[in-house]
Amino acid sequence: MSTKHSQKIGYREATALGVGGIIGAGIFVLSGTASGIAGPAVVVSFGIAFGASLILSLCYAELSSMHDDSGGPYAYAKRHLPPAVATVVGWANWGAWMCASAYVGIGVGSYLHLLVPALSPPVASASVIAVFTCLNLLGIRFSGKVQFVALILTVIVLLGFVSVGATHVDPAKYTPFMPHGMSGVMQAALIGFLALTGWDAIVVSAEEIEHPRRTIPLSILTSLGISFVLYAGLLLIENGLIPWNELGASRTPVVDASRFLFGAHGPVVVNCIVLIALLAAVNANLIVISRASMVLARDRLAPRVLNSTVNGRQVPAFAIVCAGVAQTVMSIAGDLRFAVSATGFLYTLTFITSILALFRARRRGITASFRVPLHPLVPAVALLLCFVFITSAGVAGILTGVGWITLGLCYARWRERADRRRLASSQGRESGTETGTATTTDILK
Repeated sequence: MSTKHSQKIGYREATALGVGGIIGAGIFVLSGTASGIAGPAVVVSFGIAFGASLILSLCYAELSSMHDDSGGPYAYAKRHLPPAVATVVGWANWGAWMCASAYVGIGVGSYLHLLVPALSPPVASASVIAVFTCLNLLGIRFSGKVQFVALILTVIVLLGFVSVGATHVDPAKYTPFMPHGMSGVMQAALIGFLALTGWDAIVVSAEEIEHPRRTIPLSILTSLGISFVLYAGLLLIENGLIPWNELGASRTPVVDASRFLFGAHGPVVVNCIVLIALLAAVNANLIVISRASMVLARDRLAPRVLNSTVNGRQVPAFAIVCAGVAQTVMSIAGDLRFAVSATGFLYTLTFITSILALFRARRRGITASFRVPLHPLVPAVALLLCFVFITSAGVAGILTGVGWITLGLCYARWRERADRRRLASSQGRESGTETGTATTTDILK
């Protein structure tokens, strides 16, 4: 096996990467936040979110079966949409994952603090991120194996948790079922949509996946299916054990629910497993943030140092370190609801452009090994749902997203002008040299 081949991951690790991107923070942190908004009807919210995520994932599955380069939405926009749109998409995807890392870091810090009270949540977050930053510097194949082990443990424990919890549910706690009406359900659906869309971590890392055109579509659909089953079960149990308003105020809803099931020792056991899953989420975020910035830097749309490697290894070391620093800052300074709002706007924007890229690719007749069923109906419905979700992001999320994208466009414009000046200067020097040579020849004559 060649060195290049050995550095890639297969279906198993790619699926684990997708599940890690989905269930980490969403299932252990945002499930409580969503319950506080929709009440027990949060299950309906996640059902809506699952439908939207499923049809959107079908669009991504077709796009990924056409192309095998990293970057995800940015790569698709670059191939099928105008350059300015591709720049917007690349920075939006990069920013979305950085904002999402806030609730991943907040979650891991909060749960680790419960297990080791001497560590404050900010210190706990920073320590975990530092460790995984170092692990990622060893290469994606090693971190992919860590991701797979974490996935297996998480699935086993969550299935056990749901099985035991089903015998202790109090149906009375499901009333009122929809305390904030349909408005609350749709607001929570945005959270559910974000919580279920971490599968795109797979497409962003396409260049490091074996047989990507076959592996990526299968991994996307598998990871989404596994995650939704776990989400639905856990939401039903949590809301059947704890009043919805108490869940909404909790940053550790799964640990709180474990007290009802296992007594004083339950939170310790459950917390250990929760941490394993959150560690996988930290790892997934580091991989995606670093690769998203690396691809932009390769195209000179972000600082070139982000595409640098160390000692000849095919590992974007500087991008990984910068991703670790960004995730640490977002985890310490971030706010859950603000992070969800900003992530929602940026994330959904990349989905909208990806669907438009799919329509363009179809018109061009590009072949794909996977085809979206009922085209163009399915992509059109996905596009409509994305517009509904992006308008639910809120003023703060929209302003933050627009500000970040504006920064990216300004950098791209500055880089373009700098390259033009450099080219003009180079051509001027060459012209001067040619003129000087001709003058010397004339004198000799």
